[in-house]
Amino acid sequence: MTQTTACNEYWAATAMAAAMAATNVKTKTPVTLYNEDGSMYVGHVNECGAKHGEGTLKTAMYLYGCMGDDNSHVLRWTEYTGNWCDGLLHGRGAMRYMSSNEVMQVVHDGMWSHGVPI
Repeated sequence: MTQTTACNEYWAATAMAAAMAATNVKTKTPVTLYNEDGSMYVGHVNECGAKHGEGTLKTAMYLYGCMGDDNSHVLRWTEYTGNWCDGLLHGRGAMRYMSSNEVMQVVHDGMWSHGVPI
């Protein structure tokens, strides 16, 4: 992936968050970015604002279950905590399916290469 491609796949955040991300590259301070779909990223970014270094991405929460069953109104989301490279999961990291009833399913806990578990 070229630097230009990584910049084109910039995390869709507010202009203020993007400006903050650019200044935090120099200080190595983690940033918090929000996407339009409700997902949130807390971690490091590169000079283009793409996820880079260590960070955690939480997808938007959604309701799951049927009315009246034990799983009714359970919130679910996906969470990845680990290393990133130019916006892709890369290095050591863990992806988990999470829920508000404290049930967790590990999707992959180990090494990633350019967004693919290895």
